[in-house]
Amino acid sequence: MLNFNHKKVLITGASSGLGAALALALGKKGAHLALVARRQAKLKALANQINQAGGQAQVFPCDVANYQQVQTTYRQIKNKVGDIDLAFLNAGIGSQVLTQNLSVKEAKKVINTNYFGVLHWLEPLLKQMQPQNKGIIAITSSLASYRGLPGSGSYAASKAALAALIESCQIDLLATNIKLVLVMPYFMITEMSGLDQPRNLKIWSSAEKAAHVIISGIAKGKQEIIFPWHFHLFMYFMKIIPLPVYRLFWKIIKRGG
Repeated sequence: MLNFNHKKVLITGASSGLGAALALALGKKGAHLALVARRQAKLKALANQINQAGGQAQVFPCDVANYQQVQTTYRQIKNKVGDIDLAFLNAGIGSQVLTQNLSVKEAKKVINTNYFGVLHWLEPLLKQMQPQNKGIIAITSSLASYRGLPGSGSYAASKAALAALIESCQIDLLATNIKLVLVMPYFMITEMSGLDQPRNLKIWSSAEKAAHVIISGIAKGKQEIIFPWHFHLFMYFMKIIPLPVYRLFWKIIKRGG
């Protein structure tokens, strides 16, 4: 079991939702946190909460979609925190746009944040970890990556590209002690989902519960963390059924426009 005490942990998308929940949970476990997000005020409030509770957290405002900002921010983290032992590349944005309203601008924004926002951090982190031959990087994709979903073309595409990238990287790193963990949640109550209260606890997962599942999975050495199990089963079934049946399903529930 991995001990998080005194581990130097980077978290992107830390200002709210899952990122904030991960930071609060790991702060209690004694980790030294580098908190990254665009919204500095929210980051500072979170860091103050963690530090007042006896934890260690420092704030690094950054837009993960901006490559130069990431390079500068990583150097600041290295100087102030040191080499990263564990990174959660969690920053992401949602998107609900029907094909009838297709927008290249919207698609680029989603891809730049959800896909390139991970690549921008992977580059310096892997350069740091490879000479030491150690480190863990957890990347948040989504069960939405399993198949194209109605009204979510840009989002599903960004998460599918991310999942394929990480699966490829995991194979390349098999002979090393650097571990990439693919995290694939679904239906979380976060700011991105637009919900702050559970509609149905059997379906929706709180950010705090999701953080517990992820941290527990990493502590146990898992390299794929997928939850909740019932939606994993549902999306796996949707992934393997033939395309005509998949289209028929959405037609029956009247989701086609």
